[in-house]
Amino acid sequence: RSNQRELTDLIPNFSHTDSGLRAFGDVVSMRGLTNTPFFGNASVVQYVDDVPMGNVFSYTTPLHAVERAEVFRGPQGTLFGRNPYAGVVNIVSKRPTNLWQGGFSTSYGSYESFTGDAYVMGPLVQDKLFFRLGGQYSERNGFLRNPSLNAHTDDQRQLSGSGALYWRPGRNWEVTLSASAEDYSDGAPRLTPLAGGPFVLNTDVRGVSEQKANSQALRIAYDGSSFDFLSVTSRRSWEIDPYIFDLDFSPFPGNDSQIVQEQDVFSQEFRFSSKKGGDWEWSAGAFFGATEVEGNTTRDFIVPLPDGSFFPATTTTDYSLDEDAYALFGQLSFKGIDRVGLHLGLRFDYVEKEIDRDGSGLAGPEPNISLEDDYSFVSPRVGMDYELDESSLIYANTGLAFKPGGFSAFVGDSSLSPYDEERSWSTEIGWKKRWADDQVRTNLALFYNDIKDYQVERSLVATDYAVLNAESAESYGVELELQTELFDGFTIEGSLGLVHTEFDKFTDPLSGADLSGNNAPFVPEVDASLAATYRHSSGIFARVEATYQGRTYFDDFNTSRFQENGYTLLNAALGYETEAGVEWSAFGRNLTDEVYYQNISPDLSAGTVGSPSIFGVRCRYDF
Repeated sequence: RSNQRELTDLIPNFSHTDSGLRAFGDVVSMRGLTNTPFFGNASVVQYVDDVPMGNVFSYTTPLHAVERAEVFRGPQGTLFGRNPYAGVVNIVSKRPTNLWQGGFSTSYGSYESFTGDAYVMGPLVQDKLFFRLGGQYSERNGFLRNPSLNAHTDDQRQLSGSGALYWRPGRNWEVTLSASAEDYSDGAPRLTPLAGGPFVLNTDVRGVSEQKANSQALRIAYDGSSFDFLSVTSRRSWEIDPYIFDLDFSPFPGNDSQIVQEQDVFSQEFRFSSKKGGDWEWSAGAFFGATEVEGNTTRDFIVPLPDGSFFPATTTTDYSLDEDAYALFGQLSFKGIDRVGLHLGLRFDYVEKEIDRDGSGLAGPEPNISLEDDYSFVSPRVGMDYELDESSLIYANTGLAFKPGGFSAFVGDSSLSPYDEERSWSTEIGWKKRWADDQVRTNLALFYNDIKDYQVERSLVATDYAVLNAESAESYGVELELQTELFDGFTIEGSLGLVHTEFDKFTDPLSGADLSGNNAPFVPEVDASLAATYRHSSGIFARVEATYQGRTYFDDFNTSRFQENGYTLLNAALGYETEAGVEWSAFGRNLTDEVYYQNISPDLSAGTVGSPSIFGVRCRYDF
């Protein structure tokens, strides 16, 4: 898996929309808890080597040299610093040793898609100083056809690199200095009118999306005899400059938009934890994060006049959004009772936010919006687990979770700009079981979220959005995961997620309509996956993978026109690998050429169409 979106294919009740703009405008959902596309805080927090990312729109980091990816479902506020309201995706990179290691992979496929990925790591000074360097380049031609421009306009290109120095000054200490940089030069997003062909975009504007990001981090870890300590200081900068697209999807001039936005995130996190194995285990930490977002939106229109003529008009929006977040968190576990574990966690959050916005509409200058607010919350959590036997565990936990409110900069009405914090009482029970001498593993979980002031982002007119609060909502569901090795070399993995997320009480503050009983947008009702992999002792391997995503609404009115009814994707790979670390394979994605939408914009009556069938070959070498 090369990015977070691909991880969602195999994790039940975990989804990630695709706006066609890397992550800008995306929504990540876990168990019915989501982020709003542009200005709300993330519900699912992404960590890469203990470094937290910013808002979802800046989750552009490609994944390479990955050791493992861990997905924690449900609130994790007693273990992680940046507020993980719905869950955490924790990416852990490969770490260097005294042995030289590295790898290279390349692939070529349909639409002249090409990807090259490489990393190398090893010692600079034996036992003391190590390094890791990696890089990735990818490009592809567009899927969309634009007859007006006689071109495929949604082409993409990406170049990224990362590096880290590991210094081990003593037996118990490690100091890591890491940095990364990313550059994306893309054309138009895969956004096409719902009334036309899904892969046809007949506009006069080619479309541009240029994004850049860079990050730096200092990680200090102490592995002591009685406790462990971790300090992570990080900075991340991201920008989209510019994003240009056609508002009316027509070959006629005018009616276009240009967005420029940047985000700078600084964070400091401390964690202390006891050594594992005693009757009592504890962890505690503190977090500070400062986030600054600045942006500008310019829209050009051709406005009709009563006499039948037209005149050009321009609207602009300039905005800045600041956030300072503070948190204390910890967990205490008691394992002194045979087969029983008792867990008590507590978190305190304090968040300050402010907005400064100026704009000019069709009627002239708009009033300045300058607002600030603060939010505080205490989140207790209790849990228990019990080992039925050596191969079976049941568990239960319950507690409160919190996502701060804030301000939307894409609306000129000061009464619509603020939105309230969202709170959830989340409960989960589960059963983990290993069968047939560990040849079969199953995980079963049931969950329920009682939610107050559920945050919903509403598109008002083109490029204008407000975040509203539904007074109350609930989300409940079930998750099943299966992994088995039927015989030597042949494994089957499967998952099933069912979730129902409904507004218990929601009176639309704009129209007064009663939206109670509607489903929350961006939350698939069903998702499932099934994959079979066979590896022969000769080196030949094959994998077939099917994923299904059920009905998803993309607006809070549950308009049938703005929903995806569900789709199934079939992927496969066939290859050969040698003992020397060389692999050759052929692959196919979306083999049945399914047409489906990964996102829909109600204000534009347009959708982001998923990728068509892609076939290619891949070569990989590890040493």
